[in-house]
Amino acid sequence: MSLSLSPQTTLVVVDVQTGFTLAPYSSLNVYPSLPTVLANITSTIQAFRTASIPVIHIHHASVDPDSPLNPYLNPEGYKVHPAAAPLPDEIIFVKHVNSGFIGTGLEEHLRREGIKTLVIVGLTTSHCVSTTTRMAGNLGWEVFLARDGTGMFERKAAPGGNGEGFSAETMHEVALSELHGEFATVITTDKIIEALKKVE
Repeated sequence: MSLSLSPQTTLVVVDVQTGFTLAPYSSLNVYPSLPTVLANITSTIQAFRTASIPVIHIHHASVDPDSPLNPYLNPEGYKVHPAAAPLPDEIIFVKHVNSGFIGTGLEEHLRREGIKTLVIVGLTTSHCVSTTTRMAGNLGWEVFLARDGTGMFERKAAPGGNGEGFSAETMHEVALSELHGEFATVITTDKIIEALKKVE
């Protein structure tokens, strides 16, 4: 599918932090591969900057003492990953739950700026990316989610479930399938980047 973006668009970069390269995540399979996802995120961010369209960063400050994204107990993991390092003039919202809209001021900022469309990239597909995407759709924004600009780790089955768990690819694809057509349009980063070249 082709994509048309207006100047009233913003890129939302969710939780691209070094904690996802540390334990326990470092021992898990991820799909698409983390280097691929991070490279696609970097390319997308650069394309938005080139088009002079805003980039907003969401960082997760976990309150879980065991989380690699806890800023006090795991400061290294809380750091932004170099693949998505914000520029000095780019806005950062810090969240403590899965949604980028809860307790951050993101909604108020987007409405104040007259933003109509959101493009979302980040980590991970079925957690904070999914929750932020769902809320964005429910709150009335047109949302495009980059299928290769987000990634997901393998997961164990819930208690009482059949089998030992689900592959990273299955988790990723199911999450995208649940979001597409109801909360967002799932599209590839190359189509997003191509559309940015045509924004006037």
